[in-house]
Amino acid sequence: MRKYELLANKEFNISNLTYERKLEFQEQLISDWEKQQLVKGFTTATVALNLRNIREFMMLSNKFCWEINPDDVENFYLSLLGKGLAHSTRRKYQSNISTFYEYLRARKSADILNKIGVRVPDVLDEFNKFFHRKDDNDVRVVPPNKETLEIFFDGLKEHMIKGRKYYTVARDYVFFKTLMMTGLRINELVMLDVKDVRFDLGNKGKIHVRFGKGSRGTGHKLRWVPMLTRVDELLKWYIDEILPNFQINTDKSGPLFLSESGTRVSRDTMRANLTRRQDDIGISESERFSAHQLRHAFATNYVELGVDILTMSHLLGHSNISTTAGYLEPSNDFIERRVRIAQEKWKSQMEEMAKEVNT
Repeated sequence: MRKYELLANKEFNISNLTYERKLEFQEQLISDWEKQQLVKGFTTATVALNLRNIREFMMLSNKFCWEINPDDVENFYLSLLGKGLAHSTRRKYQSNISTFYEYLRARKSADILNKIGVRVPDVLDEFNKFFHRKDDNDVRVVPPNKETLEIFFDGLKEHMIKGRKYYTVARDYVFFKTLMMTGLRINELVMLDVKDVRFDLGNKGKIHVRFGKGSRGTGHKLRWVPMLTRVDELLKWYIDEILPNFQINTDKSGPLFLSESGTRVSRDTMRANLTRRQDDIGISESERFSAHQLRHAFATNYVELGVDILTMSHLLGHSNISTTAGYLEPSNDFIERRVRIAQEKWKSQMEEMAKEVNT
């Protein structure tokens, strides 16, 4: 058994291990973890994301994995807060850290003790853990109010007219407007190609989401999203008038949203642009919103218009309707209207019952 292998390997002299040897050893640990995930059936994309998150954590901590302590984890979490990431995204980092250290503890504790002379540290505790999945719906994401959104998009229009970089501002306007009007995740929109915008399907056209968020390492989830509320007109204008100014080759079916260098925009770039545009327009810090909040705004708006929650769950690409329920944040006016309708319906039913009793 592994526990009887402790200190059996005399190849390494702990005091003489160089930085390069330690780095090689850590890379081997991560590589073995990668193989373990593939054996479990995770997709290559999921494994790549998990590895990226762990490497980012190690790089920012500037320590080897066996040197990490709870303070390092908390400092890493603090660095994530400044990026405006969704709660679920931040929790994904925690899940990767937890899984990686569980793997080290179960499979590599003897190797680490033999080669480094330390035990696998406990880096997560009750004080630095995010909410678990069962608590997610308690963490409410409030969508931006309609007045703030109106100020934001009107401000972008004004910057298009008066600013120096008309096409770049126009691209951002269409990107963020599409997020709000379709409910797509920011990565889903970033990964769209021109060919995914199908004006020939349905009443007003549909968007083919090929990089939808899967669950439990199952890979990307495909779905079709209808172009509602004049999204078709917005994207036609963008593809015809704006996109050609970013395309530097003859391939017109490539990425839908391009950088000024002609490459596909990244999630981080568009998140940073959203923050910068709000600063430029003068959106106060208390009213500032994230790309994820635009998705919540889409859900709340259409449910208030009468779209049922099952349909909304499909539009958002949720596999669990309880997740969709957590997105909804109806306005006070909407709640009052629904209560008033219920009261009128109850009153009408009572009057009908009274008539039946008296006849």
